[in-house]
Amino acid sequence: MLSISVISIHPRFVASYGDFGVMRAATAAGSLDFRAVDLRDFAVDRHASVDDAPYGGGDGMVMRADVLANAIAAQTSQQNLHVIATAPGAKLWTQSDARRLAGLEKNLVFVCGRFAGIDQRFIDQHVNEEFSIGDFVVSGGELPVMAMVDSVVRMLPGALGNAASARDDSFSEGMAGLLEYPIYTRPSVFEGIKVPDVLMSGDHKAIAKWRREQALARTRRLRPDLLK
Repeated sequence: MLSISVISIHPRFVASYGDFGVMRAATAAGSLDFRAVDLRDFAVDRHASVDDAPYGGGDGMVMRADVLANAIAAQTSQQNLHVIATAPGAKLWTQSDARRLAGLEKNLVFVCGRFAGIDQRFIDQHVNEEFSIGDFVVSGGELPVMAMVDSVVRMLPGALGNAASARDDSFSEGMAGLLEYPIYTRPSVFEGIKVPDVLMSGDHKAIAKWRREQALARTRRLRPDLLK
C-alpha cells in the first residue's frame, strides 16, 4: 500500500478529490492510503497562523518553516518519508516521475505552497524534491499537487479498470515515450468524417502499424523534443 499525505490550508478541497475516480478505486483496492492534512492543526499560536511577513520586506506572506516542520513530524513512519513541494520554476513533473514515485516504497508527503511561498529553511531541511507543472503561477499548490498525485495513483493496482491503460498512456513505456495515437469510437461517421478504414479492418498487424505511425506523427507535430 502506498501512503500519500497532502499538507494544505484547504484540506477539505484536497480530501474531496479522494472520493472520485482513480483515488477512490485505489483506496477501495487497498493500494492507497490517502490523507489530507490541515496545516493549521500544527500552528504555534492561538490564531492558528501558518504564515508571517517576509524578512527584508516585500509583498505577500511566507509560510512558516516551524509550522510546516510540525506537520511533517506528525506524519506516520517519519523515518520513511519522501517530501515533495510545489514551486514555480522547479523541475517539470513528468510521467517518469509519477512512475518512479509510485514504486519508491516510501510514504509520500506533498506540501501545497500558498501565499508568497515557503520559508527556504523548511525546503532546505525537509523537502526531498520540488516540482512544477508548468511555467505559470496559480494561487496555491493544491491543484498542481492533486494533478501529480493523480498521475502517481493511476499507476497503483486497482486504480484503473484495465492495468494496461497506464502502460499505454502518452509518455509511457508502452508508447516508447511517444504521445498516444488518435482514438475513435461510435458513430463511425461524425460530421462527414469517417473512422479510418484500417481501424475497422480487423487486421491487428495493420492497426498496430497505423497506430505507431500516428503516434510518431503526433509527437513530431506537438512535442518534437521527445524525439531527440
